[in-house]
Order: sequence, then structure tokens, then C-alpha cells
Amino acid sequence: MLYDISRNTSTRSPIKASYMEELYQRTHSHLYPDTEINTLKALYAKRNQLPIEEIEFACGADEWIQKVFIVFGQDGIMSLSPEFFMFHDYAAQLELPFFEIPANEQFQFDFQAIRGEILARKPSLFILSNPHNPTGQMFAEADLQLIADTMEEIGGYFVIDEVYSEFAETYNRPEGDHILIIRSLSKIYGLAGVRIGVIIAQGETYKQITRINHPYPLDIYAINIACILLEDEEWLNEFMDSEFEASKQLNKSFEAVDDLIQVIPSHTNFVFTYGEHAVNLGEHLLKAGFKARFYEEDNLKACVRYSIMPLEAYPAFNQAIAEWRKQF
Repeated sequence: MLYDISRNTSTRSPIKASYMEELYQRTHSHLYPDTEINTLKALYAKRNQLPIEEIEFACGADEWIQKVFIVFGQDGIMSLSPEFFMFHDYAAQLELPFFEIPANEQFQFDFQAIRGEILARKPSLFILSNPHNPTGQMFAEADLQLIADTMEEIGGYFVIDEVYSEFAETYNRPEGDHILIIRSLSKIYGLAGVRIGVIIAQGETYKQITRINHPYPLDIYAINIACILLEDEEWLNEFMDSEFEASKQLNKSFEAVDDLIQVIPSHTNFVFTYGEHAVNLGEHLLKAGFKARFYEEDNLKACVRYSIMPLEAYPAFNQAIAEWRKQF
């Protein structure tokens, strides 16, 4: 059996068989989903303790990335390197100036240097993921606030991609009308195939970003299956707990070799490894039935990223790691 642990998705689907009958009963596909999407907004806002008037949906977090680039990125976009590859790809697609600030050899970032680059280049938008993709690290509140303050100083916008935030500790986010938060139901909610992305913004910024949203941004089946899941709070909490446990187990697995490879403590559903022996371990685990994410980019060729897997897979995964270690 081959476990594909390269995509940062959930370990299983949270959708029960009984949901499909409920979906059939409540879905009126010949009508536009006016009331249904408002129901989803209310459920999501309640669960996440958000003002309902500050959230909107689109077809995946990717669509919100594209939209914020269209609306706020015309004078240039600045981000980190490495980062979620779609930041670069959407900027290229839209032919927008794109500036990257590289990490050091330990994949850490100098935020004072980033401030200097912002002041020098004056991008209209700065975007990063927190927790960070691909490294899994959580940025310090003071560093995020520094970026927020600097972007406000030059009249720009700061976007935080939080699609992995439910795996991390709560933190004090920067606030202000120039801040936008992107989230998703693809990770901890287990709905990657349903494609539901969330934008959180305030005031005039909310009006600007939602102005270009579609009248019906989600189809009625996606809306209703998400509503059914969110309404089943006891099961959803149980499902999320199992995802948290899978993340905990994955981090623990690499403690056995953290003297041989570099492992960045993760606040996500994946673990990022690098160093002299990291690729060799990844290749060994592939032969053992665990397909991780390898990279072709020059700055990531010595890196391997592993996503969470079903809890029952960890004994074999840990055994394969132990077997690899014997060569040293």
C-alpha cells in the first residue's frame, strides 16, 4: 500500500454516508442558493467567532489569492521565498511585479530586512502564509505587526494566508482596514475537494475585495454539504481531534532522527525537513510505501515535506524511519 503524504490534505473524508441523503433532501438544484449561502456564513462565523459581515466565500482559497492580487496588487506584490507557489504563479498570470525575500539557510526570515525592502520597493500588497507553507513555522506576533505597520506606512495592504491556522496556537493578528485574512475549509475541515475559501476583511477593504466576487460564488451542493458538516458539531469536533492527533504523531515521528536531519517544528498538518540526509530519508520512506513531497526548486532540492496520514499508518512509518537510522 502506498500512502500519498505529499498534498497536505486530511487523512480521510469527514462526510458520513447519511449526509448524502440529507444533501438530497435539502438541495433544490433548480433554484439559486441565496438563503443557503447565508446559512453557511452564519455557521462558519459562529464556529470561528467572527462578525458575519466581515466574511465572504469563494471557490477555494486560491480564488481569493487571485482576487486580492487583482484588486490590491497593481503596484507590485511582495512575499517570502520559499512560499506557497500560487503566490508567484498568480502574479505571473496577471503580469504583476513580484518581489521575493529569501530565507536564510535555516529557512528563517529577517523581518527588519523585510521592512527595509518594503520601504525601498513600495509594493501595494504583501502576502505571506502563517503558519508558513512550506516550512510549517509560526511567525512571531511582533514580526507580523512590523509588516502590518510598514505596509500601512506606505499605504499598502497586508494579506495573511491562514489556511493551516486551526492546527496552530491562537495569536494576536494585526488589525486594521488594510489587513485581509484568507482561510479555507480544505485542511482541518477535510473538504479540499469541495473548494470553499474564506476572506476576512473590514470596512472599505471588504467592500473592494467582495465587489469582484461572483453573485453565487459556491454551488449549492458545496454549500449544503459544508452546512451539514458544520451542523454536526460533535462529529466535526471528533474529526478535528483526530487530525490534531495525526499532526502530533507526525511531529513525534521525526524526533527519532532530528540529530541526523533538520526538522522545523510544525504548526500545520505537515512536517518540513532539510539537510544532508533529508532526501535520502525521503527516498527510503518512498520505498517503504510513504510518498512525501520532493522539490525541484534550487533552494528546496535538499528538502522533503511530509503530510499527516491515518493514525493506523504511524507504526509502519516509525518502523521505516528506525530502519533507515540503522545505517548511521
